[in-house]
Amino acid sequence: MLDLFVASFISLFVIIDPLGSASVFAAITKNFDARDSRYIALKGVAIAATLLLVFAFIGEALLHHLGISISAFRVAGGALLFVTAFQMIMGSQGPDQFAANIVAEGKSHLSALSVFPVAIPLLAGPGCMTAVVLHASDAQNFTGVAVVGGAVLLVQAIALMAMLMSVKIVSIIGDTGSSIAARIVGILLAALSVQFVADGLRGLIG
Repeated sequence: MLDLFVASFISLFVIIDPLGSASVFAAITKNFDARDSRYIALKGVAIAATLLLVFAFIGEALLHHLGISISAFRVAGGALLFVTAFQMIMGSQGPDQFAANIVAEGKSHLSALSVFPVAIPLLAGPGCMTAVVLHASDAQNFTGVAVVGGAVLLVQAIALMAMLMSVKIVSIIGDTGSSIAARIVGILLAALSVQFVADGLRGLIG
């Protein structure tokens, strides 16, 4: 169970990237006061955590109902994660660029901002959903799935703290530090995605 928790925590932590999420959150909420920013962060985390927990507990059953094997899902999910990693490494998802498209129209829509882009895709994007389903599929029983759920909650809690402290974090690491961190995390995520694809192909061939 400890190995499952550690594997789930590490993969989700790498995908969500709390420091990167804090940078994006700071850019998104730079025109809001502290109370509104806190509301967006809390609601966004609540939505993201709920969504990922649902995927943890019923994701595999849903795939089975649709006739999709876990091995096929591993390959597809790994490919999707690699796209995300490539964007992180190349810097095409920088916080300023990402925020520019939604800040102007989202200033008076706090609830909408907490759903998009904070909850989805920042905290519970396709990569996170994929990782949760795959790790939950490795669990042997309900307790194992609950362990994956615990990893989800812990990573979301860390992301929440990072977003609540986003202004301070960004002032410390700066744009350069944020960019370097995003690329390092992107490399780790790329390696994780390749592992998902390899495991999936092994299951399909075997």
